[in-house]
Amino acid sequence: MSDRETSLKSAVFLIPVIFVTFLLFSCATVYHSFLMKGSIIETSDSEVYLCIGSKDGASVGQELDVYKILQTRPKATLFRRVQTGKVKITEIIDEHFAKATVISGKAEKNDIVELIRPK
Repeated sequence: MSDRETSLKSAVFLIPVIFVTFLLFSCATVYHSFLMKGSIIETSDSEVYLCIGSKDGASVGQELDVYKILQTRPKATLFRRVQTGKVKITEIIDEHFAKATVISGKAEKNDIVELIRPK
């Protein structure tokens, strides 16, 4: 096999690998640029601690909707989300955690918080 054939086979192999790698990383970037989701890990009076931090794109002042997950029927695997409140991030603790204040409704431990950024 000549050097030219070897180079051609390498290129044919590398192009799809590079393309798939690009898609994987760009999808994660697109996902986090439009949607940020986490959970409430602790509550204290009107303050809550979120499993969302700077690594997720969180910043002070962002408002997130709070959702509770409810089972639709006993012993069923069907669930639904119900919005129960809203929180506002007041402090970024680190890349994984933030502190927020409840600004409306209820926010309890294990509830889900979600920010959908405008497009």
